[in-house]
Amino acid sequence: MNYEILETRVEFVNNKIDRIFVLVNFTGNGSKPYSDVRCIYANTKPCSGYFYIIPALELNPSLLQRVAASGIQTYGRDKIFPSWKSRLTKN
Repeated sequence: MNYEILETRVEFVNNKIDRIFVLVNFTGNGSKPYSDVRCIYANTKPCSGYFYIIPALELNPSLLQRVAASGIQTYGRDKIFPSWKSRLTKN
């Protein structure tokens, strides 16, 4: 399954990926547009049942999809991606 990733934020430590945040649209068909948008993240610390980043991984669309599919949901969406909704509704 391909997730609709709206934005991404990547943090590095010593030139290696440390954390990835993805803003994902989970809104189903027939629902109000962007009514279920979540912030999902992964970092380099293993957490049982969730995807974590191995420092040697390269940043690519497949990695972002893995974060969206199996990362940890965070409730800091609007702090991590400020004004995300206004940028989407301009179109």
